Amino acid sequence: MNTTEKQDDAIQKIEELNALAWQTRVSDSLTAEKISRQAFELAATIGYSRGLAEGFRTYAFTLLRQSKLQEAFSYCQQALDIFIEIKHVHGQASIYEYFGIIERNRGNLSASLDYLLKGILLSEQACDDELRSLAHYHAGVTYKYLGQFEQALQQLMEGLRIATEINNWISRSYCINLIGQIYFETGDYANALDYYEQSLQIRKESGDRWGEAGCLDNIGLIHMELKAYEKASISFEQSLSITQSTGHKKGEGNTLYHLGIITMQLGDYSKARQYADRSMQIRKETGDIKGEAEILLFMAELELTATDDKQTSIFAIDFLTNAMQLATQTGSLDLIAKIHFGFYEKYKQLPNYSQALEHLEKYMELSRQIHTDALNRQIQNLEISHRVEKSRQEAEIYKLRNIELANLYQQSEKQKDEIAVQKLNVENTLSDLKEAQEQLIQREKMASLGELTAGIAHEIQNPLNFVNNFSEINKEMIAEMNEEIVKGNYDEVRLIANNLAANEEKINHHGKRADAIVKGMLQHSRASTGKKELTDINALADEYLRLSYHGLRAKDKEFNANFITHFDESIGTINVVPQDIGRVLLNLYNNAFYAASLPSKASPDEPVGRGGFKDNPTIWVSTKAEEDKVLIRVKDNGPGIPRNIVDKIFQPFFTTKPTGQGTGLGLSLSYDIIKAHGGDIKVNSKEGEGTQFIIQLPLT
Repeated sequence: MNTTEKQDDAIQKIEELNALAWQTRVSDSLTAEKISRQAFELAATIGYSRGLAEGFRTYAFTLLRQSKLQEAFSYCQQALDIFIEIKHVHGQASIYEYFGIIERNRGNLSASLDYLLKGILLSEQACDDELRSLAHYHAGVTYKYLGQFEQALQQLMEGLRIATEINNWISRSYCINLIGQIYFETGDYANALDYYEQSLQIRKESGDRWGEAGCLDNIGLIHMELKAYEKASISFEQSLSITQSTGHKKGEGNTLYHLGIITMQLGDYSKARQYADRSMQIRKETGDIKGEAEILLFMAELELTATDDKQTSIFAIDFLTNAMQLATQTGSLDLIAKIHFGFYEKYKQLPNYSQALEHLEKYMELSRQIHTDALNRQIQNLEISHRVEKSRQEAEIYKLRNIELANLYQQSEKQKDEIAVQKLNVENTLSDLKEAQEQLIQREKMASLGELTAGIAHEIQNPLNFVNNFSEINKEMIAEMNEEIVKGNYDEVRLIANNLAANEEKINHHGKRADAIVKGMLQHSRASTGKKELTDINALADEYLRLSYHGLRAKDKEFNANFITHFDESIGTINVVPQDIGRVLLNLYNNAFYAASLPSKASPDEPVGRGGFKDNPTIWVSTKAEEDKVLIRVKDNGPGIPRNIVDKIFQPFFTTKPTGQGTGLGLSLSYDIIKAHGGDIKVNSKEGEGTQFIIQLPLT
C-alpha cells in the first residue's frame, strides 16, 4: 500500500471515529470522550486539520459535561482557530454554542448571550437545523438565568419547533425540560410536572443518563414544593445515584443542594449542613459561581432556622454578603432579589428596621423589574385576558407589600424613645410607605388599561371564525376542482374557481376586520401621553360603554345587562386627554354593571336570574351641555351605597367589593383625573334604588 492510500485510510478512520463520537456524545459521554481523543490524536499524526478540529470539538463537549470548564475552553479555542482557517461555518457555530455554555456556567451571562447569538447566526448560515435548534435552546437557558422569561420562551419555542420538524430528540427534550422549569418558576406545578415527565421519557428512551438525572431532580423539586417529601426524596436519591455513576459533577452539586433543602424542612439540620458543604465543594471545583451564591443563601437560611440568637444572625449576614458579591458577578436578577429578601428578613429579626427597609425596597424594585420582563408568559399565545389578570395580581402583590411596610412603621413607632437614628428609621419608613403606595397606584392604572383588551378580544373571535371556516371550505373545493380537472370538466372547474375567488375575498375582508380590531386594541391599551386633544365625548362614552360590557361578558358568559344611552348631540368636541377620561368611564361602567347585577338589600326576595345575577340589571348613561360645562351621568339600579360609607368611596384603598375583587383605587384615581381636567365628580345614591355618578368637565 503506497503513502497516498495509507493517508486516505487514516482520514477515513478519523472521520468514522469523529462521527461515532458525535453521535454518542449525549447518550454516552464517557465513551465519546475516549473515541474523540483517539480521533484527534490520529489526525495530529497525519496533519488532517478538519479531523483534528472535529475531534477537539466533541472532546470539549465531554469535558463540559464533567464541568471541566477551563480545559473545555482550551480545546474549543483550538478547534475554532482551525474551523476559521478552513472556513468551516458549521464547526464555528457549534464552538460558539459551547463558549456560551462555558461562560454561563462561570456566571458571565452577558458574555454567554453574546456567544450564543453569534452561534444562532452561524448555524443559520450553515443551514444546519440541529445546530440551530440547540443554539436557540441554549440562548433560552441564558435568558432564563437573566430572569427574562419572555425572551427565553421565544427562543425555546423556536428551538422546539425546529427540533420537532427534524425529529431531533436531543434539542426537543432539552426545550421541553426548560419550558417545564419556567412553568415551575411561575408556580404552575401541574404543567411543569407534565413537561418534566415528557422530557424524562425521551431521555430514558434515548439512553441519556445525564438528562434523566436532571429530569428526576426537577420532578423532586415539584414534589418538594407540594410538600410530598417522601416522593421528593426518592426522586433526588435516584438523580444523585445517576450523577455519581456518570461523573456529572454539576448535576451532583445541584441534587445535593436540593437534598439539603428538603432535610432542613424535615428538621434534620446537621444532615442539611453536610449536603450543603458537599454541594459547595463541587461548585467551587467546577467554577459554578451562581451555584456558590445559592449555597451561601441556603446556609444563611439554615443558620437562622436551626438557632435563633443574635450571633447566629451575624453569621447569616456574612453568608448573605458573600452570596451577594458572587450573585452580582453573574448578573442573575432573580438570585440577587432573593438575597435582598434574605437580608430583609435577617435585619428585621435583629431588629434593625432601617437596614430591613432598605433591602425590602431593593427586593421590590428587582421583583417589579423581573415581573415586567417575565410575567408576559406567552407560552404558545396566552390569551389577552390573562394579561389583565396578571396586572391585577401584581397590584395585589404590591398592596400586600404596602401592608408589610405599614407594619414595619408601627414597629418603628414603638421604638420612638430610642436614639435619634431610630427616629430617622421612622421617617424613612414613611417615605417608603408613600413610594409603595405610588407603585400600587401605577399598577392599578395598568390593570384598568388592561380591562379594555378583554372586550376587544371577545370581538376578535367572529372574524377569525369566518376566516377559518372559509379556509376549510376552500380546501374542500380545491380537492373537488382537482378531481374535475382530471375528468376534464372545465366548465365545472371554472365555476369552482370563481367560488374560490369569492371566498378569498371574504377571507380578506374578515382578516382586515380582525386587523382593525387588533389595532384598535393596541391604541386603547397605549399609555396616556398626558396631552389634551379635541375629542368627541359622546363617541368616547359610547365606545367605552360597549368595551366594558363585552369585557364583562368575556369573563362570565352568564352575565347579561341592559344599558340605555342618551347623548346630547349639541356638545361636539371638548379638549381632554382621551385615554385618561376613557379610564374614568371604564371604571364607572364596570362598577355600575357590578352593582346593577347585585340583588337589592332593600328587597331580599327580589328574583335572581341565572349565574346568581339579579334579573333585569340596567345602567343609564347620558351627556348634556349646561352653560360652560358638560355633564356625564352614569346611573345603575343596584342596591345603592350605604349612607355611612358614601363619603369614603373616593378615598384610596377603600372598597366595598369582596377581598381579591378590588384594590380600592379605581374611584380615587378617577377623582384625581377629573380634578386634573378642571372638573368635578359627585355621587348620588339611595339604598335599595341605585347610584348615580355625575362628571362635570369644562366645555372649553
